[in-house]
Amino acid sequence: MAFTFRRFGYLGAFLLVLAALFFVAFGAPPLDSLTGLQLVVFVVAGVFELLGGFGNPLRERVGALRLVGVGHVGLGVSMGLSAASESSLLFQALFGLTGLALVAFGVDYVLGGRYFETPTE
Repeated sequence: MAFTFRRFGYLGAFLLVLAALFFVAFGAPPLDSLTGLQLVVFVVAGVFELLGGFGNPLRERVGALRLVGVGHVGLGVSMGLSAASESSLLFQALFGLTGLALVAFGVDYVLGGRYFETPTE
């Protein structure tokens, strides 16, 4: 099965639905809190994943791989912020390392995808 950018579009849509469900369930957090910052970065990551996954003028101009890379970096930063807000050492370690891995994928994608497998679409 070919690894395509469309999967990232679905991921972006899923992230945006999760953020919307959070807002419905808990309301908007204060933007000066760590949770507020995390949600803003999470939504921005979802938007970039969505833009990279489906055809649009920005994708044609910038490139799908770069858009998806920025989305990955945002998602990784969001996970790092989540780890920073927790007190459990195991949770901090798991989310921190996972966030770093996503940032590494994202930076590689922004720079052209030299080290990690990239979609062939």
